[in-house]
Amino acid sequence: MKTELTFKKFYQFFILLYLLFSYVHVSAQEDPAWLMESWRMEHYPSNIYIKGFARDNKNNNETLAEITERVKNMARSNLSESILSSVKSVNESYSQSDMIGDNEVISESFKAEIKISTDLEINGITVDTYVKGNIVYAFAYANKYELIGFYKANLNLQVQQIEGHVNTAKELEGNREKVKAKDEFEKTLPVFEEVKKAQGILTAIDKNISEDGLKMQKTMSLYNEVMQAKARLAQGIIVFISTSEDVFGEKVNLIENGLKAILAENNCSFTTIESDADWKLKLDATSREYNYSNNVYFSYVDAEVKLFKAPSDKHVFQDEISQKGAHSKSYGTAAKKACDDISKAISEKILIWINN
Repeated sequence: MKTELTFKKFYQFFILLYLLFSYVHVSAQEDPAWLMESWRMEHYPSNIYIKGFARDNKNNNETLAEITERVKNMARSNLSESILSSVKSVNESYSQSDMIGDNEVISESFKAEIKISTDLEINGITVDTYVKGNIVYAFAYANKYELIGFYKANLNLQVQQIEGHVNTAKELEGNREKVKAKDEFEKTLPVFEEVKKAQGILTAIDKNISEDGLKMQKTMSLYNEVMQAKARLAQGIIVFISTSEDVFGEKVNLIENGLKAILAENNCSFTTIESDADWKLKLDATSREYNYSNNVYFSYVDAEVKLFKAPSDKHVFQDEISQKGAHSKSYGTAAKKACDDISKAISEKILIWINN
């Protein structure tokens, strides 16, 4: 009995000792050193790192995962803010005039072209987090030199991508493929936005980078070329139309006028100079009497349609289309009504080619 009592006391003592040790161990656990600003400044100096720090209390309706992600985003945002303020100061320093020989040059290219925002997403950011009681801490940091290497490589690839789209678009435009050329030029616009972001980040973290290193002149030249091309292509597809329309011996332009009205609504313009055209449409139309029934005249218009692709004059489409018209006045009036109606049928067929 005595032995059993001694063992029980020893067991209780052991449990108390274990709990005390656990308490001391937990109490002695140290906070991460990066919570102290002085430590961050010493170990992550601003000449090598960009940094962002944040802390906040957990709300009652938040899970630990939600508050942690929120504070991490706050730290990333603070890091981006530091870049934004750096770009602003660089912009201000570059928006000044310089004398080159006897000429005054305004150096505003950085101010005009660089664009970043506080929601900037930067590659290569590490975010450490720490939870203490009801508070979450986050420390975001990135090595400047690693970022410089990454964004310089990205910038080179983006400029090459733009050049590829521009070259393809110019080739398409040279072949009078205006719709496809316009689409190809449009593909450069989101890439230009990425270029501006890369230029902004590089400007902020590399104070010694030159305009050549940022490819400013190259990107501005490409951007101007794209904008000029867009304005040029906004004139639409140029069509040359040649028609011969005979309504019982009367020469008319009813089908041509109807075609132009419909094609104009589909981004087409027209020329009388054949060599300027993107597409050439040739049409021969004749009329014929059909019958007279119930005091109504019925006539047909028969049209032969040919479509050629400039500048090669490739014959891409040909068809014979007939349209019936009706009128109470005469066969001629019925044929003219058919001319009005046949324009829609012809335009539907040729727009498949022109808008392809």
